[in-house]
Amino acid sequence: MAAALAAPLSQGQSRTLVIDANCQAGLGEAMTAPDTTRAGVEVTLRHMQEAAIDRTILSAATNPGYEKPNQEIAEICKLNPGKFIGFARHDGERGKGGIGALLRREIETLGLRGLRVTRQPLRDLFDAAADLRIPVLYESEALSNIHLVAAEYPKLPFIVTNLGTEGREWAAHYEAIAIARRYPNVYLTTSALAGYKYFEIAASELGAEKLIFASDGPQRDSRVELYRVRLLKLPPADEAKVLGGNIQRLLPGGTP
Repeated sequence: MAAALAAPLSQGQSRTLVIDANCQAGLGEAMTAPDTTRAGVEVTLRHMQEAAIDRTILSAATNPGYEKPNQEIAEICKLNPGKFIGFARHDGERGKGGIGALLRREIETLGLRGLRVTRQPLRDLFDAAADLRIPVLYESEALSNIHLVAAEYPKLPFIVTNLGTEGREWAAHYEAIAIARRYPNVYLTTSALAGYKYFEIAASELGAEKLIFASDGPQRDSRVELYRVRLLKLPPADEAKVLGGNIQRLLPGGTP
């Protein structure tokens, strides 16, 4: 499989940097589904090796609160130098007073380099993210919220997960594409599609600059998600943007 996933290199051509921009790790408390029970980092590491994925952005599995899980993500990154980039995760709906200050500490002291937000937006979080100049991986239950936050924080990059939906509603892909077209600071990740044609439409209408490779692993297989990008048969420079160049540009300080 690794041979099939690796892009062939012409003489003198360097290999494209590949960054998976969305994976989870750690234990979940609810245990209502596989992705809320356990996200094994060993699975992610194996898939990375087999598919020649250079870096993976990790955030915590679903939990009632994220202060301790975010600390665990930072520790995983330290134990696997050069493999993982840690993002703090917070749930805007459950956010309490001081959550922005907590995010600042997690970025400045734990070495985490971005924010993953689920559910509702929260001004305290986005104010902190804007000050810190970090990207926001945004898993929104209502795409209409993205209009509000993208306009309110025009310099804050919002990376909308799963091309706007987790494969539940095909129409959400069209809405997400329209939002990304409207706002310069909105990008879309490539995983969990309702159908592959929506990825093709996004690539055609938005161009490579707006798309970011992500698997939403380990429940979704990063090897398969990488192959989806390869199937687009983009020009090498455009493929390099989708697979790693775009997210590398948005990360503070680039990629270590």
